[in-house]
Amino acid sequence: MTYELKNMKQMRQKAGLTQTELAKLASVSQSIITKIERGALEPSYSIAMKLFRILDEQITKEQKIMQAKDILTRKVTVVKYSDTIETAIALMKKHAISQLPVVKNNLIIGSISEATFIKNYDKIKNTNMRVEYIMDEPFPSMPDNTNIKLVREVLKIFNAVIITKNGEPKGIITKADLLKRLR
Repeated sequence: MTYELKNMKQMRQKAGLTQTELAKLASVSQSIITKIERGALEPSYSIAMKLFRILDEQITKEQKIMQAKDILTRKVTVVKYSDTIETAIALMKKHAISQLPVVKNNLIIGSISEATFIKNYDKIKNTNMRVEYIMDEPFPSMPDNTNIKLVREVLKIFNAVIITKNGEPKGIITKADLLKRLR
């Protein structure tokens, strides 16, 4: 792997470490980490390699250990298939979210998002139209012990992932949930 000092801050953040934590692990001062990340200091080869080795280890550890259940949002806001588009929009605004699972008899049967509204903009006659007429396919579901790396790959394609335990929905992970991990 090729290491570049300009990527150290990004790697540190990906590893979930503060400057102080990285400095402690590497037995250097926090100010050295700050200066390296700002480009104000070019460390010796041995210090740079030590830092990159620690970062590699921490990133690998973070990715191996973190599972879907570690970052999911447990309270899932849903909209009923028979609710109006106005209701769905109000829920999204109230909870500051951009997508919702659509349910019928407590089973997830579809999804609706800001993109759904835009895609169906001309089809929507008024906001009293029912959600079922424009909803998309349901979000994919994954077990709660799924490695977060796999969840991240799925979120490159879908807006959200429903997290289950023994087949029962336990939460949701969205792109925003992953972005919170970047610190």
